[in-house]
Amino acid sequence: MAQESGKTRYSIALTSDLASLLKEQAATEGKSLSAFLAQIVEEHYAEKKTLADYGREMEALRASSEETRQLQRAEYEKQAQNQRAETASIVQRVRDEHEKRIEKLFAEHDAETQLIRADCEKQLRQIKADRSASIQQLESSLEELESVTQKLDANLKESEERSRSLMEKLRESEASKNVVVTGLQHRIELLEKDKTSLEVALQVEKGHSLELKADKETMQKQVELLTLRLPAPKVGFWSRLFGPKKEDR
Repeated sequence: MAQESGKTRYSIALTSDLASLLKEQAATEGKSLSAFLAQIVEEHYAEKKTLADYGREMEALRASSEETRQLQRAEYEKQAQNQRAETASIVQRVRDEHEKRIEKLFAEHDAETQLIRADCEKQLRQIKADRSASIQQLESSLEELESVTQKLDANLKESEERSRSLMEKLRESEASKNVVVTGLQHRIELLEKDKTSLEVALQVEKGHSLELKADKETMQKQVELLTLRLPAPKVGFWSRLFGPKKEDR
């Protein structure tokens, strides 16, 4: 027991069911459990009720509490039903919006697919056209290449024949050259022999020339000596030797 500001506080023990019932009633009246119990005690001593009265009030309280509980349950079920209906409406609205969005996405996807397909078909047609043009160009180039190859083969065969002919001529020329070289070598040998003979003859002739030159110088000296000893002739020395000039004749 405790006292505070002219009031005395008491502690009481209640069963769990009674405590729950009193809490619900106090909550219904918007009071705390202690204030609600104090109100009951005050009313008891003010009205001087009997235990039977309290029993009846308790029964009424239980009935009121049960009715309140039923009303609360009905209200809760109603709210739950409304909530379920609202949730179902929201879900349906979200589902409808989702389906509309999906349909829009499908429509956009179909449109994009059609555009891509049209573009791909256009590109495919262009590729086929380019490939056809390339094939025609390649066929034309192949024909030109075959023509050039045939010409080259013909030129190659002609070159091979010309080469064989030139090789034969070269072999013939080699044989002729060998004959000519052999003849020239023989001729060179003969000329070498002639050269040797001519050189010997030239040496001999040079010796004779030197001898004649020496004899000439000797004769000139003798002539000079004779010219100095003899009186001056009326006719020149050479005139006496070779006769008078043509004018004198």
